[in-house]
Amino acid sequence: MVNRDDYTLRISKANPAELVVINFELVLAFLDVGDIEKTKNAVEQLMRSLNFEISLAHDFFDVYRYVNERLVIAQFSQDEVLIKEVISEVRELMETLLVGWKDVEKQVADLPPVAGEGPAVYSGLTYSKNGTADEYIDDGDKKGYMA
Repeated sequence: MVNRDDYTLRISKANPAELVVINFELVLAFLDVGDIEKTKNAVEQLMRSLNFEISLAHDFFDVYRYVNERLVIAQFSQDEVLIKEVISEVRELMETLLVGWKDVEKQVADLPPVAGEGPAVYSGLTYSKNGTADEYIDDGDKKGYMA
């Protein structure tokens, strides 16, 4: 199962290369649960993130387009064997590309997050007097008094 909260936190702190790695991880996670539609959406996000001023982006686009076409075939097929073959092929391609992107991620680890440097956010649950759980979010604003 894909834990949205884990990915949301990572995305909020990610630089451009980390965002690409997260997207690849989402592709693989959606494949794990058999959600081809969400897998396609994550691949399409990879396609939209390409900078075509860099010539290598065109090669990545071709691979992503191929993966997307294969996913469409799997999505509308009734042949379980074909679906498994497509998912296996897509997984292998995406895992191979992910290895390379993880290397890029390490090389540019000092880049600032895409979202910018924001305040730390702390979130959790607190309980009210009547015993109900309420969400608590502290965005770091220094409200109230300091002792």
